[in-house]
Amino acid sequence: MSPAPKGSPRAFLPSTKPAHQVVVGLEQALWEAGPNPVTDFADALECEGRYQMPPDEKKQWEALGRFRDALTEFLVGKDAAFIGGVAVRTYGGRTTATVDFDFLVAPSLLKEVTSFLEGQGGTLKSTVESTYSFHVEPCRLAVDVRVAESALDKEALQTAGDSRFKGRKLRIVRPDFLAAMKVKAYSERKGQPEGDQDQKDVLGLVHVGSTSPEAIREILKRHRPDLASDLDEILR
Repeated sequence: MSPAPKGSPRAFLPSTKPAHQVVVGLEQALWEAGPNPVTDFADALECEGRYQMPPDEKKQWEALGRFRDALTEFLVGKDAAFIGGVAVRTYGGRTTATVDFDFLVAPSLLKEVTSFLEGQGGTLKSTVESTYSFHVEPCRLAVDVRVAESALDKEALQTAGDSRFKGRKLRIVRPDFLAAMKVKAYSERKGQPEGDQDQKDVLGLVHVGSTSPEAIREILKRHRPDLASDLDEILR
């Protein structure tokens, strides 16, 4: 494996990973979340007994690919960074593809992001704290836009690393900050399925070596010392 370029997600990570759970990178994480060369090749194969995707599913699948292209083009050069499932999968915290898109944005970008998503068929469904949840109907996709207003989120955005998809330069929150944000989410959603996923994501990021309890604890100490017990609960 070639050395990771400075500032890339892989540059932040240790070199040794468990064989069954590996860092895949943003490029692969985004390819997994929609049409990709492997699925295109499989769809092109003509053979007896081949699964035929129903027309409605095929339309949704193709719309997802178009939305992913439009979103990544839109985010180039913007003060925004991927978080959520895409980021966790990028760093190996999950072993399966993500089913939604989440990103962190500077407050000044919210209006532009909202206009973009509405232009893609998105509708704002709810707002909780600094997170705006949209549903993009053409591809039936959930998109969460989190505005970096808290000290934790501001530093997470400021220190985000660079990565690429289809040659487009994008940004992604570093795994230690991602895990700290997941601890915060867990503290608010524990006992719910979403909270269970937050806990699994933190444990997955630690297990794969993308971050460590010490790194997460240091960030929480600076920004959310009240969440130290929640981190202990997750790691217990």
